[in-house]
Amino acid sequence: MSGEIHREIENNVATLTIDNQQKRNALGPPLIGDIVDELDELEDHDDVRCIVLTGAGEKAFSSGFDISFHERNLEEKPDEEESTIGDIVDRIKHYDYPVIAMLNGGTFGGSMYLIASCDMRIAVDDAQFGITPAKLGMVYGGDAIGEIMAHTGPSGVKEMLFTGEFIDAQRAYDMGFLNDVVPREELEDRTYEMAETIASNAPLSLMGMKRIIRAIQEKTTLTDAERELSERIEAEAKDSYDHEEGVKAFMNNRTPEFEGR
Repeated sequence: MSGEIHREIENNVATLTIDNQQKRNALGPPLIGDIVDELDELEDHDDVRCIVLTGAGEKAFSSGFDISFHERNLEEKPDEEESTIGDIVDRIKHYDYPVIAMLNGGTFGGSMYLIASCDMRIAVDDAQFGITPAKLGMVYGGDAIGEIMAHTGPSGVKEMLFTGEFIDAQRAYDMGFLNDVVPREELEDRTYEMAETIASNAPLSLMGMKRIIRAIQEKTTLTDAERELSERIEAEAKDSYDHEEGVKAFMNNRTPEFEGR
């Protein structure tokens, strides 16, 4: 099972729920493709003025990219290019109206990139956040680092990347990554209060201001040469012994023995 995505529309607000609870809502290429399809379809809904993105259950918003696909790709290369979390990010960034991440639990790895691209983030007070590629012999992508750093600043993203340790919701809020932290029983009320307030405002204002903010942010994105360098560094790490060791160690619940090669 790779999970499924549920969609509901009410009061001009669309809710997309990631449901892959057996894997803490991990995102494999099939599920990523489903989310992209839903976002594409919502572009044609004139009655939707705000999207809420959340996860099913209470354990996690999403544990990130499904690590089993990394293990599978070590053994056999996929026949065609697979969907990536970056594909969802692209749709969210260029979706006309605001997108709110309603964080019902832990958010890790590639899902940090996903929620950083959302316009706002509201989390339960017992949620944890982490970026763990250093524990898997991988390199986090340049665009992903930039998106998170826009909220946390360099020191915050460095802390998460270099340690690979989890931070709690209050620490994430203090870093500037979250807009609000609430008790679990208040999460939906707080999120939909904000979403419905947004959806009640003038559509042209919402669209125009989101475009302006994104244009300002784009000034600090990677150049083509910088992106090429980032992708080369990522590819080298992905082909390394340490990445293979990191994935195998994770899948077998043991401590990896990295060798720097």
